[in-house]
Amino acid sequence: MADNIITSVQNPKVKKLVALQQKSSERRKEGLFVVEGQRELMHCLEAGYEIDSLFICPELCNSSTLQDDASHSMLHASRFIVSQQVYEKIAYRGSTEGMIATVKVKHRSLDSLHFSKNPLLVVLESVEKPGNLGAILRSADAAAADAVIVCDPLTDLYNSNLIRSSIDAAFSVPTVA
Repeated sequence: MADNIITSVQNPKVKKLVALQQKSSERRKEGLFVVEGQRELMHCLEAGYEIDSLFICPELCNSSTLQDDASHSMLHASRFIVSQQVYEKIAYRGSTEGMIATVKVKHRSLDSLHFSKNPLLVVLESVEKPGNLGAILRSADAAAADAVIVCDPLTDLYNSNLIRSSIDAAFSVPTVA
């Protein structure tokens, strides 16, 4: 377990995580994105996403809030215990219960979407700001939209700000760019 303890912000895994948070080119290259917080991770797992690596700060983590199914799903992920100093470097928010994960991207196409008999689709063009797209995903989720289709996307569907602002709708609403 000593190999899985990270106490330096200069650790290559920490640098990779920060790069994934900040650069869409890095997310595309690695096929990974970052999810921060236990609640967000639970929604991510419920939506069928696969966790690649899990970073836990024991001083901030209340692991009893994780359900058994989620804990079992996370067993296959690489786990790293990080110091509070490292967690402060990698966490965007202070209230994320001491858990951050890198998650494998799901590649969706129009052909992979399934619609109801009378589908409700949200079609967008050139959405530039991740927070705006996140808000639209929340609305689409509330309206039980079948899918969101983003034409000429100017933002990455796995941008950390989009995931945060969508309040987990990024995982529940099928979205294609």
